[in-house]
Amino acid sequence: MSVTISQSPVERTTHSYAGSLYLLPSDEEERQRLLAQHQLYTRLFSGRLIFPPISFSEKDDVLDIGTGAGAWLCDARAQLPEPVQLYGIDIESRLFPKYPTISANVHLSICSSTSLPSYWSSKFTLVHQRLLIASYTRDQWRCTIDEIYRVLVPGGFAQLIEIGPEYPSGPKTARHILFLDEFLASRGMLMRCAVYVADMLKAAGFVDVMSEEVVMNMGKWAGEDGVQGKDATIGAWRGMRDSVMRAGGMGHYASAEEFDKTMDEISEEWDSTEGTHATVRVIYGRKPI
Repeated sequence: MSVTISQSPVERTTHSYAGSLYLLPSDEEERQRLLAQHQLYTRLFSGRLIFPPISFSEKDDVLDIGTGAGAWLCDARAQLPEPVQLYGIDIESRLFPKYPTISANVHLSICSSTSLPSYWSSKFTLVHQRLLIASYTRDQWRCTIDEIYRVLVPGGFAQLIEIGPEYPSGPKTARHILFLDEFLASRGMLMRCAVYVADMLKAAGFVDVMSEEVVMNMGKWAGEDGVQGKDATIGAWRGMRDSVMRAGGMGHYASAEEFDKTMDEISEEWDSTEGTHATVRVIYGRKPI
């Protein structure tokens, strides 16, 4: 007689930055998800990485907040004059691209967006930030945007990209979205941050605030890009599992296995539910001269 022993899912590696509430892991699996997600988003926006109307000079500097695997930073480098200096910050260096992948004009460092170096005041022509919905409380959003404003040169632009908050699909998706809204709110975070960013920029003093958006289809029904949209999004949700279980499952998930099973079911729902999608929104604004 044989006995099958069920093993609990192994916890993934997370950041070690004191005080951060960031919900996603920091491991090789996450690196690969971020790289694939970047390529998908680049295609969705027809190759555009920089949205504000900026004419860069050789003396300009660019900052990428939450740079992660550095995909946006490295690709943006190819669209800018060679002497432009690019800076990437994150709370964890584990995902940073390795030399010689990046060049001498790319500078990476561990830093929190809520407390950027004082000597960066009025330094950057563009500050870019993408998909940090799982990072900030409401107050940290305001603090980060104030810091972005401070480090921009007069006339410089902030560019922020977020997703959601609606995910039209089936009932399993709807239940999980309600859970995410509750879970993020319990930590003071904003599930609907994509909706609020424009107003937060205006409140911080930004002008000429604009928004562009694209629909990201998700599921096999939408072809290869649909599969990649599904993998990028559910991959991020899967990455929250350990944070959810450390919070006791919030009365929704009794175990890590149950959480993983729900992610599998949502994946199947997206594959079979034509029209499943999310909205990716780019919001940018200018610091007055």
